[in-house]
Amino acid sequence: MSQGATSGVPAPSDRLLDPARLRFTRSSKGALVLEADGQQYTDVRVRLAFPLEAEEEFVGLAQADGTELGTLARVADLDPESQAALRAELAKVYFRPRVTGVGRIVEEQGVLRGQIDTTAGPRAIEIRGWRENVRMLGGSRALIEDVDGNRYLVEDWQALPQLTREILGL
Repeated sequence: MSQGATSGVPAPSDRLLDPARLRFTRSSKGALVLEADGQQYTDVRVRLAFPLEAEEEFVGLAQADGTELGTLARVADLDPESQAALRAELAKVYFRPRVTGVGRIVEEQGVLRGQIDTTAGPRAIEIRGWRENVRMLGGSRALIEDVDGNRYLVEDWQALPQLTREILGL
């Protein structure tokens, strides 16, 4: 934070928030609440600058009406209770189950259909336009998006069976 700021929430010209001056909790209705230097902001919205590459860094914070509050550089810099509250909100906003197993996948007229096991349970998936909807990420990670807009993260696509990698175009 710049020296001219007087609270945990910076002036519009500032962007990074001081994690030592922030406290995140949940309201009785489950909304994310931010307390910063005696001010309370209810129903805070979160957005990641790099949701696929840095899941806990550069978290943008805004009020429900869209008014920007600033950016938190790293979730890990918060106190443990605030980390838990913010991580729970990020998990809700960026629901992205991880693929833990792949069943049979078949291609029919350019559409991939199959079964996968995920951290959110088994799923039947259908992928149209798989060249656009199966994307390589950094390292050996990949992201699969199905016809319903659900996204599934593959932590290590190289560990998938060879035939599955070929069908998915990995």
